[in-house]
Amino acid sequence: MHRFIEVRVGDEELVIPYRIYHQDHESALTHLTETQSILYSCLLTRHHDGHVRQRHLERIVSVHELWIVPFVLQLTGEYVIETLEAVEAHLPTLDPALYGRFIRDNQAYFQTTQARMISYWDCYYRRLYKNPSDYVGFRILSKFCEFSKSS
Repeated sequence: MHRFIEVRVGDEELVIPYRIYHQDHESALTHLTETQSILYSCLLTRHHDGHVRQRHLERIVSVHELWIVPFVLQLTGEYVIETLEAVEAHLPTLDPALYGRFIRDNQAYFQTTQARMISYWDCYYRRLYKNPSDYVGFRILSKFCEFSKSS
């Protein structure tokens, strides 16, 4: 089964693969333009290996382009706490206007992402983080909600 994530980025519809199951060819990055390299890293945030996802998140999270946002935001609805911690560490560098615009344009997607994060917290982390405010996922999504309310 092939699943895709469908979002709106500005005036465009973007279809992102849910998972990619192929070998990570990071050596290809040196042969690509900067934009191609960033796009390749965006795609590899969908890789089946969480370590690959996180490495490529680190490459794109500080890029200030609207089309980067869904790749970062998607990772906040997943279960790998180290990835969530990486997103949280970069919150001060994120552009609130870009993230706010994306969230406002994709309300259903954002609500699904929130629900997934809560579900993973409940399944894997609730015993460790009894108070939701102690869990990194809640802190991130709270900040994203703030971004969505600002202009």
